[in-house]
Amino acid sequence: MRRALLLTLLAAPAFGFESVCYDSANHYCSPAAGPNTARNRRVGNLDEHRQLFVTTLQKAGLPSSLSAPQTLDVYTSSSTVTIGSAVVPTLQPAPFEEATRVATRTFTAPELAQLPDFSYALWDWASGHEICPEMDVIDPVLCHDFASHMGPVNSNHFAPQTQQFYARYHQRALDRAAECKTMATALAPSGGRFDDDLKACEVEALSLEAVGQHFLQDAWSMGHMWQRWGSPNLSEFPGATIDEKRDRAVLTALVSGFIHGARGVLQALPNWTTYDVNDAMCAPWPEVRFVGDDGTISRGVGDDYLGELTPIQSQRLFDCATSGVLEVYQATGKVSGPASPEAGLETVDPTGPGCFGQRATNEAIVRGMEIDLKVLGLQNSIALDARFASWMLPQVARASGKVPVDNHTKNEFRLSLMRVTTLARVAAKDDPNGTTLANGGLGDFMGVLPNGQYANPGGYEDPSLPWGSVSNANGLTLARAFHRAHASDWCAALGQPQLDALKAHAADVSLDTQGKAAACAICTELASRQLRVGTSASQYDSSKEPLCGYLDPSGTFLYLSGTGTPTELAAQWCCP
Repeated sequence: MRRALLLTLLAAPAFGFESVCYDSANHYCSPAAGPNTARNRRVGNLDEHRQLFVTTLQKAGLPSSLSAPQTLDVYTSSSTVTIGSAVVPTLQPAPFEEATRVATRTFTAPELAQLPDFSYALWDWASGHEICPEMDVIDPVLCHDFASHMGPVNSNHFAPQTQQFYARYHQRALDRAAECKTMATALAPSGGRFDDDLKACEVEALSLEAVGQHFLQDAWSMGHMWQRWGSPNLSEFPGATIDEKRDRAVLTALVSGFIHGARGVLQALPNWTTYDVNDAMCAPWPEVRFVGDDGTISRGVGDDYLGELTPIQSQRLFDCATSGVLEVYQATGKVSGPASPEAGLETVDPTGPGCFGQRATNEAIVRGMEIDLKVLGLQNSIALDARFASWMLPQVARASGKVPVDNHTKNEFRLSLMRVTTLARVAAKDDPNGTTLANGGLGDFMGVLPNGQYANPGGYEDPSLPWGSVSNANGLTLARAFHRAHASDWCAALGQPQLDALKAHAADVSLDTQGKAAACAICTELASRQLRVGTSASQYDSSKEPLCGYLDPSGTFLYLSGTGTPTELAAQWCCP
């Protein structure tokens, strides 16, 4: 059994509530990290984060169009990326005047609630997972591998960092929503001609909220209601070198993951076994309980048990989630339609203690310090500090986490493991319903402090708004990918020199067929937004006022006369 168990531990680790990536054949993505996951969807079995956000939108009564599939036409370069044995086009948005390809990105806002388990941020997804943010490798697959790189810095998926990360993303969503409202006000006289651009803005605002709600959802998963150790920044881990820092980050993440509950990993055991992994803290064991911010003690479940959410978990989670979504949508122009929340919801502060103050009891944490499984119907438990487990985890760190784990580090690991498990058992015996351990009472692990001691945001986080500035590279990536939603930014940014550059690029005789088509398409798209049908500022058809005429009346305009729609005239100007 030990050999089978060790082999299975080398699989991908569990997330907070389950997140999955499926390819077009409805198989698990392979490779399961990096550029491949940016090119596939997150809809299928066990997509718990997506399901939660879908339910949130339904309970909030938002128009169904906001959760429908969306398509982005992203203008890219001719660069390629290798995925396995295949060479595929890049997804990284290019400067518009250099674009030579068009990538079609299809997604739904609810899918992006799973994004933090695959991407460092929304801009990372928009870049196709082709860049390694702040990490110690350049291989984009390894950089996005959960076991070796993303998992070690996912302390922001555990209390109390979940609250900080959600609050920042919620604010970004509100800021984007306010920009959508400004656009809607400016475009009101257009008679609805540009509603698609406004709806694109609303979807982007809800996409930011979806990314943020991943952390809110995690806050209500039992396995996340405690302070695991570590920072969202690898640089803040102890160690003289980056390798030493990652050794500790990987080992810390492994221990945290097994306390959290390892069903997502171990239930993938070979079909010929009779094992049923039912270990806490996420499983519905009697000892698995949490204390709410009001002092009430309740049963709870977590990852892979979404269908067994307790009534109090479900009510409070959706009160918080719907309050957040409604705050964002109400701040937009609501061009997609009115919101009709279902009865029975309570409006709360989605960033406050009522949504993030819950903590696992001392008894629940000790229950989580075991690997629990049934074999031939008999319950078995392996304590994390048992001889086998304390030997096994460094082996997993070496194989799956891709760290060397020298003998000195192994010994330090075992001593730390014995210390925290002993401390936990004493605390659970003295005060089983207390939350000392969940609030950082476990102390450090291998010199890594509880995550409440690290207040800095991840260096890879999405930037604050506004986006579109040349000095804000990640924001510019997002403004290019969601360019229709950012029409106001591009109306202000594109003067005559930029429009002439788009036209000149489309006329470049060195472009291949695809490059010519892409250059013409983006030139036409942007020029049509600034094209007035007429000969001058005093003589043009005001009934065909372009998008930028409403969003940036003092900006630059093209004046072209002729027959056809503004888009047709723009196409003739760009590619005569």
